[in-house]
Amino acid sequence: MNCFNCLKSEKFLYFVGGIAAATVGVKALKSDTVRKACVSGLAKGMKIQKDAQAAFQTMKEDAQDLCYDAKVEAGCVEQSEE
Repeated sequence: MNCFNCLKSEKFLYFVGGIAAATVGVKALKSDTVRKACVSGLAKGMKIQKDAQAAFQTMKEDAQDLCYDAKVEAGCVEQSEE
């Protein structure tokens, strides 16, 4: 078998490309710049999640207040004195 025929094989080229991509990927993951970018992105995602949870809690409380006010207006619940 001629070795130059292996270089023309599409599967062989994919195999070599996969090895090269894995090697570059490992080097990139160990890079401080990539690590800092990943940590920064994760921190931003966590902040967005926390802000969304706070907004949801506020909307939930507002909805509960509106529901209570509607029940009081309909006479289903007596209004408590605070």
